[in-house]
Amino acid sequence: MGSVWVESIGRSLDEALELLAAAVRDCPEGLWRESMWVVQASEIVGELRDVGGRPVTGPTQRDSLVQRWSAPWSVTWHALEVLDYDLATEPDAWAPPPPFAGKPHWQTFASLPVPWSQSEVGGYVEHCRQRVRDTLTAMTEQKAAALLPPTHRYGGRPYAWVVTSLVGHTTTHATQIRQFITTAVGPPDALG
Repeated sequence: MGSVWVESIGRSLDEALELLAAAVRDCPEGLWRESMWVVQASEIVGELRDVGGRPVTGPTQRDSLVQRWSAPWSVTWHALEVLDYDLATEPDAWAPPPPFAGKPHWQTFASLPVPWSQSEVGGYVEHCRQRVRDTLTAMTEQKAAALLPPTHRYGGRPYAWVVTSLVGHTTTHATQIRQFITTAVGPPDALG
């Protein structure tokens, strides 16, 4: 890391990941799969498929699956997958680590048979910490200024723009989970 901005973003991303890791560690098992807010089925664009790959059309089953989008395990996975993907400058080469590799991605995860465990998600946090370190160690002014390829979801924007936005995104989801836990069981010192 050769510049002040790279060191600063590295520190901020590390703090954001620590907030997320702490929320995962502190989340009681009974809340891990609970919906933190009501998700309207109409908010989900596209077809939902069940574990067998069949379209889910029944309103009760669809509503049950849609609520997964706001569960701590799902929100954490989303935050990590976005961070991991957005650090990749070549999105076609990006793949999440095991056990997430080869499985549905966050947007299409209704077909996932069981939610990810806290230890699996905790492992993904550590993977992302290392990805941040590796990415920022290799960061140059030229790489930061390079425009992302059209195949990236932020194609045409400078790489630095995307990397710096990850702090806010990760922190937002960590605080959503922390607020949910705090509302349900009290502040962190009450957990212990």
